[in-house]
Parts: sequence; structure tokens; C-alpha cells
Amino acid sequence: MEHEVFVTKDEFIPAIQGMLTERARLGTISCLDLVDEFELIYHFEPQEAPEPLTHLRARVAKGDTWPSITSIYPSASLAELEIRDHFDIEITGITLDFRGRFLRSKESPEAALLKPTPYELTAATRHPARCGEACPAGIDIPRYVRLIGEDRPADALAVIKQSLPFPGILGRVCFAPCEAPCRQAKQEEPIAVRMLKRFAYDNTTYEEEVAAEPTGKRVAIIGSGPAGLTAAYYLVKMGHEVAILEALPEAGGMMRVGIPAYRLPRKVLDEEIDLVKQLGAKIQTSTEVSSLETLFENGYHAILVATGAHRGMKMGLEGEDHHRVLECIDFLRSVSFGKGPQLGNRVAVIGGGNAAIDAARTALRTGAADVTMLYRRTRAEMPASASEIEEAITEGVNIDFLVAPRRIMIENDTVILESVRMKLGAPDASGRPRPEPIEGSEFQLEVDAIIAAIGQSPDVPQDFALETGSKNTVIVDAETMATSREGVFAAGDVITGPASVVEAVRSAKQATISIDRYLGGEGVLPVPELDIKDLTSRQTFIERWARDNQRVVMPTLTIDDRLRGFDEVELGLTEEMAVAEGKRCWRCDLEE
Repeated sequence: MEHEVFVTKDEFIPAIQGMLTERARLGTISCLDLVDEFELIYHFEPQEAPEPLTHLRARVAKGDTWPSITSIYPSASLAELEIRDHFDIEITGITLDFRGRFLRSKESPEAALLKPTPYELTAATRHPARCGEACPAGIDIPRYVRLIGEDRPADALAVIKQSLPFPGILGRVCFAPCEAPCRQAKQEEPIAVRMLKRFAYDNTTYEEEVAAEPTGKRVAIIGSGPAGLTAAYYLVKMGHEVAILEALPEAGGMMRVGIPAYRLPRKVLDEEIDLVKQLGAKIQTSTEVSSLETLFENGYHAILVATGAHRGMKMGLEGEDHHRVLECIDFLRSVSFGKGPQLGNRVAVIGGGNAAIDAARTALRTGAADVTMLYRRTRAEMPASASEIEEAITEGVNIDFLVAPRRIMIENDTVILESVRMKLGAPDASGRPRPEPIEGSEFQLEVDAIIAAIGQSPDVPQDFALETGSKNTVIVDAETMATSREGVFAAGDVITGPASVVEAVRSAKQATISIDRYLGGEGVLPVPELDIKDLTSRQTFIERWARDNQRVVMPTLTIDDRLRGFDEVELGLTEEMAVAEGKRCWRCDLEE
């Protein structure tokens, strides 16, 4: 039977000293968040195996400090640092144990410690790291980051390619959900994972292989966006014959028509599309599909619907059908194909997502002098990524928060946007505070054009005869991506609504596995085995302190150079910058 011992703060250190006197071994430390306070549990193993475990339990109020036990049990340092970082508990007096060499403070008790043994390098045990677990594509992030820190970009790229077909694209446009859980994010200095991915792609090459024998099975993919291209990449490598059918005149889907070239250069996009072609997939552009039955009749054994979400949503405002009121994706698409409209000097963009930010920054590049975004909540609730918001402001976009449009009027060729000030109320279904109009706060804004960017939805032909749900998204099985029709699968924004490129990649990989199984395969993605050796131990605390721990800053074009056209804003990391950033990683996935 195990012992549970509850102690107060005053009783805590004497109890720990008592455990040392009994020569008990510290196993680990647990922490429970109890809303108003935390409970810390110190788990001890007895010197003699038959004796029961002892768990010392103590409560610490939020905002209070707690004494470290590292002067008594130096091995507690890692657990205490983890608890400090994750739960924001101030643990005082931490001394450190690194690789068996003890640092002791003058407050250390006289109790004898076991003598340190010589450090011997052993094979590392790997554990899931927070960054890798947060990656929708399942990339082995800590491994490729530390390989770049060793100045081995080719090996880093090989690791990335095990999970991601298009590192050049994602190295530029991924919203990097992996960075938020980084242990260094507490100090607002998470590892620049996305930038390092781009560095690996830009500074080395990768040799693709197609090892599978032809299966004789044919797959039609409708749409050449990130989901369609990802599925084609893997299905061809599995030996299937793949045809991508794209309604637009150029391949790329929303990556071409929804993401401006200053974020995703067309050269990079074309390089990774060409890769899919070189592997054997055929891409037919300007090919609109209206019937799935016809594709089956033409000899295809399976179909993937990956048409994205290209239909702009209406605002429901009086006057929004005027030709000076543009839908966001229509505007971005026309600019992408070199047919952008003349907006005039004053432009209002309604919305707060990444598409709205892209539209505002694009408007500046097409000649508008005064661009104002109107968003009905505050900056904290904006769905656009924080970095994109900051870039827009830097380039001169004005953002008017807590404003909602009421109606649109046209007078003497001037567009008048009547709006109302808002305040935040109780949370709505999305969990964000509901914006509520402030009575008597109406005002008017005179502009030359309005761009509506309040969202998009899929445009699924009725003749596809697929079961659809909210906002016309295709309903699929959450695991297999199978639709309501036999042999038809779906992936990407067509099933989720507007999301991100990396999330489309994830669903496409799931669909690919299911399609291969449906066609008689094993449903195993073709992932090359790697013979790459890298570091085997966590970064020591001395290593952390020996270097500047500031996150690298991406070099960018000057504001004047940005607004002259659509040249890529981010210039890329130098080798020195990338290696230094890779070395900042604490290697949380390794344990000796």
C-alpha cells in the first residue's frame, strides 16, 4: 500500500530532508491545477524495493512562491523547470543538475549526496515533443530543427519530406501551430519552426523516388489545391494512375488565387506542382467537373473531391450587389491572374481573417493609398494570424476595431459605407465575445471600393449527389474521409470550410490511406527510411545560458520595396541565422 502524506509549506522542506535521510529516490513531480490553487505531488521510491511508495502532497496558492528541493534532490531540476514553465509557478532557489555534475547553493543541507559518476553517452530515448504533437502534418519537428542547428539542411529536409510533400510552400504560409506549445514560448521566444522549414527547402535538394509497381488502378482528383496535390503526390508513389482535374486555368487552387505572391512566390508554387507532375500525375486545367458518374464511366476506380472553398459569403447588406463592392476571393483571384480591377484611392475591407488581411495588403500594392479594415470585435479576437496583422499595420493598413457595416449607398460615384460602433457582450457559439451595436454610434465612411472578406464556403455541384452539411461542406467519415457515395472521398476545405494549407495536407493524407485500401492496397503512406544520426541528449542548462536565446528575426523587404509590387516580403534566413536558431532548441524529445 502506498503512503499519502499531506504537508504544509512550513512542513515541506523538513519532510523532503526526511526522505533523503531514508535514502528514498525521487521519481517525479506531478502538478494539478485546482482552479484557485495548485497541488504538487512528489513521488518517492524507497531504498528497499518491498517498501511502499511515498507521495508528498502540498497545496500552493496561485501567485504564491514555492521552495525548490534541488539543493536536496538535484535531479528535481528538470521537473521543477517544467512545472514552472507550464503552470507559471514561481519556484525559488532552483539549483541545477546537469549530466551528473551537481551545482550546490550555500543553502544546501549537510546531508551527504551520492557522489556523481562519470558521464557516459548512451542511446537516447525519444518522447513526443509538444511541437511535433501540434503539427497537423505530423512532422518530426525537433529532429529537423536540431539537424539545422548542426548545419545539416539536407538531412533536415529529408526528415521533413517523410511527412510533408511541400516544404517550400509550407515554409512560407504555414500558420505554425507548432510554435505556440514550444517551451520557450513562455518568454515569447519560440523556435522559428516555419522559417527553418523554409531554410531547409531553399538551401538544399531532395531526390524523390517512386518505388511501387503500377497497380492498374485509376484515381480522379477534382481540384489542384493543397489537398488534391498532396493526395496525388502519395497516390502516384503507391503505384496508382492519377489525374488531377482543375477548373481554373492554372493549378494550385487557393494557394494560387487566394494567397498573394508576396507571401507565396509563384516560382516556389510552380516548383512543387511540377514535382507532382514529374512523379507521374497528370494535371488538366480549365476542366470543370459536373458529374462524378461520368468519371466512373470513364474508367476511374476512385474519386477524391478536393475543390476547396471558393465561394464568397454575402454580407446581407443593402447595396452590396453594386459593382464597386467586391468579394475578397474574386478580387484576389483576378489580381493573381493579372486582371485586377481599379480600386481607386480609398478602400474599405470588411472582415478580420487572413483573407481580409491579404486583400488589404494586395489593395495597397494595386494602387490604393488609404486602406481601412473594419472588424466587429477587438484585435484579440481577430482570426487572422498575429504576424500577418502586424505586417499589414507595418505596411500602412488601418484597422478600425469594434465596427460593423450597416448598409452601402452610392452617391455621385462615391461609395458610402454606413457602419455602427460595437461593444463586446457574452460569448457566442464560437466562444468569442458577441459584438453588440452601440445605440446612436452610427457613422459613414466614403470610399472608392469595398472588399467583403467575411468568409467562404465550398461550391459543390448538386449533380455530385453528395451529402452536405453546414455551409455546404461535404460530410465525410472522420477517419476514412469517405463520402456518402461509394468510391468517393473528400479532403481539404471542401469538408472543413476555409482552413489552412497544413490542415488540408493532413486530411488529404488520411484520404490517401483510405483510397489505397479501397483499391486493394495496404493503406501505408510511402515514407522513405532514413539513416541519419543526430544529437542524443537534451540541451544542458549551461548550453542554454551560454548563448543569446532571442528568436531569430526574418529579414524583409523595405516598406517602399514591398508596395512597388508582389516581390516576396520575407527574404529568408542566412545559414548563420538558421544554425543559431536551430541550436536554440532545448531538444525536449530526448531523455538520456
